[in-house]
Amino acid sequence: MNTTDIEQTLVNQVSTARLMETNAAIAQWPRHSGTDEERAAFEYVREQLNAYGLETTLLEHPALVSYPLTSQLAIVNDDGRAMVEYETLGTAYSASVDALEGEVVDLGFGAPDDYARQDVRGKIVLLNGLATPTAVHAAEEAGAIGQIFINDAHLHYMIVSTIWGTPTPESAHRIPATPSVSVKEQDGHDLRARIAAGPVRVRLHSHVFMDWQQTPILIGELSGRHSDEFVMFSGHLDAWEVGAMDNGSANATMLEVARLLAPHRDQLYRGLRLAFWSGHSHGRYSGSTWYADNHWEELYDRCVAHVNVDSTGARGATFYGSFPANLELGPFGEAIVRAHTGQPARARRMSRAGDMSFNGIGIPALFMSLSQVPFSDKDTDYVSLAFGKLIGGKMPWWWHTSEDTMDKVDPTVLTLDTQIYVSTLWRLCHDPLLPMDFRPVAADIQATLAALAEAAGDHFDLAATRERAAHLVTRAAELAQRCAAVDASDPAAVADLNRTLIGLSRALIPITYTAAGPFDHDPAWGLPHVPALADVPKLTTLDPESDEYHFLQTRLIRNRNQVNLTLRRALELFAKT
Repeated sequence: MNTTDIEQTLVNQVSTARLMETNAAIAQWPRHSGTDEERAAFEYVREQLNAYGLETTLLEHPALVSYPLTSQLAIVNDDGRAMVEYETLGTAYSASVDALEGEVVDLGFGAPDDYARQDVRGKIVLLNGLATPTAVHAAEEAGAIGQIFINDAHLHYMIVSTIWGTPTPESAHRIPATPSVSVKEQDGHDLRARIAAGPVRVRLHSHVFMDWQQTPILIGELSGRHSDEFVMFSGHLDAWEVGAMDNGSANATMLEVARLLAPHRDQLYRGLRLAFWSGHSHGRYSGSTWYADNHWEELYDRCVAHVNVDSTGARGATFYGSFPANLELGPFGEAIVRAHTGQPARARRMSRAGDMSFNGIGIPALFMSLSQVPFSDKDTDYVSLAFGKLIGGKMPWWWHTSEDTMDKVDPTVLTLDTQIYVSTLWRLCHDPLLPMDFRPVAADIQATLAALAEAAGDHFDLAATRERAAHLVTRAAELAQRCAAVDASDPAAVADLNRTLIGLSRALIPITYTAAGPFDHDPAWGLPHVPALADVPKLTTLDPESDEYHFLQTRLIRNRNQVNLTLRRALELFAKT
């Protein structure tokens, strides 16, 4: 049986009944990070992996975990009596307060212009959308003493720390010092209307759990027969309440992939390593960050790709048109999704979300959320707009709510999603030649540098950097041709190409996706492409004779040196193939 036949057999063997049974078993427990219920779920998953023949290891580490406990919000009159009370949900990592009172200011979407038009110091701000780290950080920087977020018709659990993983001495000051709560859309609009009619004062109460917890990471391993390399397949096991879709269905997908690939371990060129994280929801990716920090060299030396899975099988999730990826894996993922769904899938640049804790190491990643609910122009609530307007799909309304229960999982969608993951992991682990294509990566870098050069004008010279990027475009095209023509039965030729492909990821991902560098973690907010040079356009807004101009120009010159050297080293890799 050839490899294509084996893959199709594996796809056909995906068991809908087993997926739903596994999903329901995991979703019997509320799974807050570090709790006994979460540990019971980890033990269940470990038992399943052991039964499938994987080698398992249960790791533990301390993490600063947080989740909301109780909250209240009331409009109060001049003598402090409550006039109107709203249903609320607190946010993880926000400050706990008793009876904080203050005037509420309507800040809309909280854009810089919104803060520029009114003074919010000593006030509580009303903001559209989900409670996010960036929104809380901006409010605190402006002097607000609390935040109220207008969700959709449901209250969504969120975590508002900007710190990726466990805080360090350098980042701990960014733990939020103010409370934040969410209200339903109708209540938020009522509060907004009252503010428009005159000053409104509220009393806010919020208690949030925040403490150090021992949290688990479960590793399940299948070894490869020709290489000690491995593909990491990861998803979080912790959840908001029972989290049937987020992330119980994805955990079921992981176990089904393990079940199907385990009998074919002798046919795997490289290994498969499953990683089940805690601390995703309640520690801002503390589990995957700890794993990156404590297994850095092993991951650098041996991990060739990271496939992430989150929230598979949602009812109504029929949109597969866009998914996140490091672009060297984009064409590979697009082909698989198109083959399974018939939709014109498009890889978009990997987002700063999920458990993408491995950018500093330079590990290319594929997927995260896969199937999504289609976005419609009729979707006007702030949560839908946050997700769907740019990519065409969105998370379903029960995402991060108490209503994420088993009735929200569609067996047909879950089966299809799992089949896509089976094909993806089979090919990555079985095929000797890695399926990376650096043409989209090189083109992306070239386009970014061109835009920066145009914005900079005469203020900053990017000629040498752009020249190297142009050479990278040419070499990436040549490399793609060599990969297409290589004799797969020639192990030396395949190994040479793989070394180049891995080396390019190790070099280019850190300069395109990180500002903190290889050994630290950037804050939990979006980063521009090629972050080291992102401030180049700012030079045009400064007086060339000012201190600020010269300070910034000096930093950018040093950053340009870093980018230039990285591009040079990337180009040198081609000469070794």
